[in-house]
Amino acid sequence: MTPELLLQKWGYLAVFVGTFLEGETILVIAGFMAERGYMQIVIVAIVAFAGAFVGHVFWFWLGRSRGVKLLDRFPRMKKHFGKGIRMFERYGAPAIFITQWLYGLRITCAVIIGISRISTVKFLIYEAISCIVWAATISCAGYFFGEVVERVLGKAAHIEKWGLLVLVVVGLSIWGYHQWKERRAAE
Repeated sequence: MTPELLLQKWGYLAVFVGTFLEGETILVIAGFMAERGYMQIVIVAIVAFAGAFVGHVFWFWLGRSRGVKLLDRFPRMKKHFGKGIRMFERYGAPAIFITQWLYGLRITCAVIIGISRISTVKFLIYEAISCIVWAATISCAGYFFGEVVERVLGKAAHIEKWGLLVLVVVGLSIWGYHQWKERRAAE
């Protein structure tokens, strides 16, 4: 099922679940749909913040409560453990903000931060700030991208579908590239 169909069928719930996991693709498309009038951009951003925040707190809690056992169970996550630890050691608590923008490492980094000795309150504060900025930025990018498409191409319905298709293809291409890169590094 494509992100567009997920959003049409499940609406804001799809935004929440998508951002709970990783979320850029579904959030950009939700922003685009908000520009078209199918969703409300403010609600999209709020739901995206909530999904990302709850997701990261969940993974942080798993890292805090299960620790290294969780990494042993998920070898892909363990593979990124070294990168995450180095970044966290280098930047400290502000690394929480940085990890929000690292596609494919967000969940792993939240687990790593949970394993670390950072205080829960400090994590929650940094995480809330980073999720607010991330949700607003990505959803607005989709919204304004949709506005630009409309201005340049007019309100032709068939063009709108192509624009959305381009968004989906770009999102899936980025995801596929990261998957290929991970498989190549594993070999």
